[in-house]
Amino acid sequence: MEEEQPILQEIDDKTEKWIKRISLWASLFLTTALVVWYCQGNPPDSPEVVKMRMFFKERNIEVGEFIKMDRNEQIAFAFKSKHPFYKRYIKVSTVEQESIRSLIHISRDYTPNQYWFNIFFMGVLCFTAFWFIGLMTEACIVLMRRNSQARVKNYKKEKEREQGLSPSESEPE
Repeated sequence: MEEEQPILQEIDDKTEKWIKRISLWASLFLTTALVVWYCQGNPPDSPEVVKMRMFFKERNIEVGEFIKMDRNEQIAFAFKSKHPFYKRYIKVSTVEQESIRSLIHISRDYTPNQYWFNIFFMGVLCFTAFWFIGLMTEACIVLMRRNSQARVKNYKKEKEREQGLSPSESEPE
């Protein structure tokens, strides 16, 4: 008995068109939801923080040397310097100093529009990933439909063969 091969030509019907549309719009919706959720959880920096980060970027070497000094040298440098950051750094708690150190570290190559640049490319990456998953799911559905149509065709041929044989022919005496 010859087994039917899956149908290889395109089956262009309404169901597959709807699957394609759902895949695209679901990708857009999920991407938008993820980007909005991220923006709500991580708002852009306040103008004061942007100003401080730009200060760290512009005076990267000076601020880095200040952070590496021991406590007494930091106090002496803070009173010699005219910028209020140094005096404020001396007065804050160690926990706050650690957060300022981390901010200094990530501000070395900071640009003011970096947040929006990152949001845009996060959206592009998420959309691409969701759409790829949607396309793979769509391909699996199409392959399953084609294989099931081939099985139905094969089943119909078997039924026709069985009906073509009379009951006396099917049972040898």
